[in-house]
Amino acid sequence: MFSPHRLQTYIAAAHGDEDLARALYVWNRDLSVAFLADIAILEVALRNAINFGLTFKWGDRWYEAGPILDKRCTGQLVSAWDRLSGPSRSNRADPALPGRLVSTLMFGFWTNLLDEGGAVGRSPRDERADHDALWLEIRRGFRGARAEARAAGVRYERSFVFTTVKNVNELRNRAAHHEAFINGFPLSGQRRRMSTADGYAECLKLARMLNRDLASWLEQNSDVPHLLNHRPPQLPPTLKCSSSPHLLVDGYPDF
Repeated sequence: MFSPHRLQTYIAAAHGDEDLARALYVWNRDLSVAFLADIAILEVALRNAINFGLTFKWGDRWYEAGPILDKRCTGQLVSAWDRLSGPSRSNRADPALPGRLVSTLMFGFWTNLLDEGGAVGRSPRDERADHDALWLEIRRGFRGARAEARAAGVRYERSFVFTTVKNVNELRNRAAHHEAFINGFPLSGQRRRMSTADGYAECLKLARMLNRDLASWLEQNSDVPHLLNHRPPQLPPTLKCSSSPHLLVDGYPDF
């Protein structure tokens, strides 16, 4: 059913025990599903928060006459528009059209809006989009972010929020592509891996940035802590995951 290459990571973690390797594989599947369930809620909340800031400044059709976006975001916006049905695109006066377009935009689009901004187009038009100016409008939706920055002892600015959103997006993509979370997950452009416990902490952090009630709900309803605490036994000892926002990892490194 599975190729030897696919199971190699799990067999190595199980010290050659094939039954344990299969148990770890199933555990990994369940953890991926749990992460995706949590992030499905976070993605909608993030989308609504950013859309709130854009709409506050430019109206619900901000995508037509709003800010100058870099070519990555513009390309993603065009792709989302193309995914709408023909009748939706043709009826530009439909009051439901903005909502349909916003709901079609993917997590990566909202993440890239929080980045510093890249080139608007190709040479010779190579000016850069100013996403720091865009952040001045977007930040209206991140009601708890200033308190998070203060608690972390860092300056409250776009890059602080972007880092957390990017990490959650990375976790989402890895879960969707069946990452072997027994070794954590890699961060694009960085020579390090993030532990699954830290990934969950990033999810809670993003939730607190958006809405404290959302963070409380996520803590009470997430299956991730239970799974992190009940990883199939192996040597060295299994991970112990706190239910608090600041998770601790005991026993073995998960990265």
